[in-house]
Amino acid sequence: MSSTGSLEFERERLLAKLRQHLESVPLESAGEPSTRRESLALQIVEHYRPLRRFVHREIGRFVAFGVVPPGVLSDQDVADTVVVRALQHWREAPERGLFRWLRRTARRVVRQLVEEERRRIEHERSLDEPVAFQGDEWPDQVVRLADILADPTAQLPEDVVVSEEAQRILANALDRLPETWREVFLLKVDGWSDEQIAHAEGMAEEDVRRIVEASRAFLADLLREYRQELEV
Repeated sequence: MSSTGSLEFERERLLAKLRQHLESVPLESAGEPSTRRESLALQIVEHYRPLRRFVHREIGRFVAFGVVPPGVLSDQDVADTVVVRALQHWREAPERGLFRWLRRTARRVVRQLVEEERRRIEHERSLDEPVAFQGDEWPDQVVRLADILADPTAQLPEDVVVSEEAQRILANALDRLPETWREVFLLKVDGWSDEQIAHAEGMAEEDVRRIVEASRAFLADLLREYRQELEV
């Protein structure tokens, strides 16, 4: 199947899923704007490809932290759950910045599913299992899985978040970008126009152009540094 055919198949699959959800969950009152909910469903479909990529990266972080093993969470299944969850909360969707709102929803869904998966396999891994020491000054202080799960924003020890050797150089470089910069840059790579990105992220078009230019320069510098290291 060609790339275009694959994307069209994916689009139709997702549309069918959302139509099924719309039919199974009627509006609460006749006065509610059904067209807005249906319009949101179509917008979500257009955002699905970058959303699934974002979900893939979020799952990858928990895998890298050792919270869940690789392969237990499918990025497609999780992304599908995100779009259904977003449609359930359609009244909260903003007119501008939809992709940013979808990412917030995705983070909550990923964390919830990771926690459910962790509980399912906790007989194989104790919450008291040491993950890493927090430095030479406190050799007896251990950072445990329970602590990480309790505070997803906590700074993690270097040896916990270090990338696998097989991880792509570009993926590592992208991780160095702030989330908004990375997602704007990747949307541009996907072929989105400055106007589309600005609407999805809730920002001005000139900010989109500035971020894309700065991200490209930053990534280029990182890749040049890496190449120089290999040549030494």
